[in-house]
Amino acid sequence: MKKIGLLLGTFLLLFAAGCGGPVEEPPDSVPVSEGVVDATEEVVQWAQYEIDQLVRMLETNGLNGPDETELITVDILDSQILDLHLERELPFHQEGTLKLYALDFRLQPGELPDEALFILDEEDWIPSDYNFVYGDANGAELKQGQLYLLITENGAEPSSAGIRRAEVLTDEWATDLQAYFGYPPGVHFDNSPATIQAIRDYWKWDEEWCFTMPNEEWADGDWSTGLGYAHEWGLGIPYEFLGWEEEPAQDLVALSFAIVQRRYYEGLTVVTFDGFYGDDQLGPNFSPIQYIACTQPDCKTSRGVSVGDTVEAVQTVYPEAFWNDQVLVYAPEGTNRSILFIVKDGTVVQIDMADGLDGQYTTPAGIIPTGA
Repeated sequence: MKKIGLLLGTFLLLFAAGCGGPVEEPPDSVPVSEGVVDATEEVVQWAQYEIDQLVRMLETNGLNGPDETELITVDILDSQILDLHLERELPFHQEGTLKLYALDFRLQPGELPDEALFILDEEDWIPSDYNFVYGDANGAELKQGQLYLLITENGAEPSSAGIRRAEVLTDEWATDLQAYFGYPPGVHFDNSPATIQAIRDYWKWDEEWCFTMPNEEWADGDWSTGLGYAHEWGLGIPYEFLGWEEEPAQDLVALSFAIVQRRYYEGLTVVTFDGFYGDDQLGPNFSPIQYIACTQPDCKTSRGVSVGDTVEAVQTVYPEAFWNDQVLVYAPEGTNRSILFIVKDGTVVQIDMADGLDGQYTTPAGIIPTGA
């Protein structure tokens, strides 16, 4: 099983009693919950995984005692899933589904160091309600309400996106949950003119961050392709086009773009962002280049370095470059961009040019262009 990582992260609030807000007039004891386990074996395993995470926290990290002066660890002897059944299915990323399984469980404690730590059921087990704080659809802490195990499916084996709690499962709650995970794509995008212009300004073309390659069909005999946005940037690339592939954008990219695309040429791979949420229907699609990997010897940086040059040649025109393992890195201050000269036996064998979005690449992304 593989636990997924989604847009904005899955922030699970698995804190025990004493960590969340106070519960008004909690009962002294509660009846043993009744339910039905109606789920596939894989879903049951994910539910048990999430429960085991809570048990590990209780036994290892502990929880605040009633006076909140110290952390108290709790020995858990057993756990039991009392209820696990599907209540709702929601559309999700990559044409997948987010399934909400109602969940109820209880834990059997060993000897409790303090009887006031938990509200117990009639058989002296710790029920999941009243005792443990989980986030609601927006991440706000709740100690009471129905628990939901979040399971994502997109044709592959199901994965867990954690546990959430709802006082009432409404359409609004479900929509908020989808938005928390960045669905539908662009849900968090600020489409104000100022924001759109700021993004366009960020990706403005800059000759320093481009490769120049020979193309006799053009008046000046060459063509430049580089980081940022330039309409029809691939029109004059002289190398054989080998194909392309794309995947849904994730993390920071998904806040502004829907798709990450790789276009493969002989000795040159270009990574672009597409599906800009600020596009209109009047102009060309805004699709900036984020990463270029090059092994073509006649493809030069703005300072004239190409594959096949020596380390000394790089250091002469890029005196600011520093070593990171077998890579000479040009990463000036004040930008997220960098150029990575991959060196073997004193010779440049590949040049990568990249925009790290929230920091600079100092290690290559592992893209190895075909051919050349």
